[in-house]
Amino acid sequence: SIITAEKFFFNKLTNILEVTGDVKYLDILNDIIITSDVAIYLKNDEKIYTTGNSKAVNEKNTITASSLEYDKIKNIFKAKKNAVANDFEKETTIYADEITYLKSDEKIYTTGNSKAVNEKNTITASSLEYDKIKNIFKAKKNAVANDFEKETTIYADEITYLKNDDKVFTKGKTKALIENKYKFYSEDVSYFRNLGDLISQKKSSVEDDNGNIY
Repeated sequence: SIITAEKFFFNKLTNILEVTGDVKYLDILNDIIITSDVAIYLKNDEKIYTTGNSKAVNEKNTITASSLEYDKIKNIFKAKKNAVANDFEKETTIYADEITYLKSDEKIYTTGNSKAVNEKNTITASSLEYDKIKNIFKAKKNAVANDFEKETTIYADEITYLKNDDKVFTKGKTKALIENKYKFYSEDVSYFRNLGDLISQKKSSVEDDNGNIY
């Protein structure tokens, strides 16, 4: 690892390095660059903690936040306060109060004010799980999925989006606003984007924009 900064303080007894001012940490082995205003490097544990304008970059992703934690051994990032994760390959951006990125497993977990955005959809919830390999999103607590192309919005306790299959599954009470005209009420709903179909085995009702219920 290589660290550059304006000021250095190294404690030989604890093997801890504290740096401030235009901090840059380079993990050559994992091809990762971390920048921040301040950083603490725990050499024995191979962990780095940053504060202020924190950013982690590699070829496929960036993570920005007020503060970052990077566990080099476990290959885990934790971003706190105004966290943003960009996945360039999947053209997806995730926002949250806190983001944990398990790089070895290619999984992202968020907590607080979570939102996933791409060109065609957005998903918001209290928390999100994103499996980058399987391309699956799971949104929990006050989940909302917006489909811009189909003009459809789905509200549910939990939403799972299988992006490769273009399928959405909900758990619990579900409301869907279709083409800004129809309201669909049910539970445990399956939504097939390609067909534009909403399906449920539970009791369901549809209300049109004139208030008629079917």
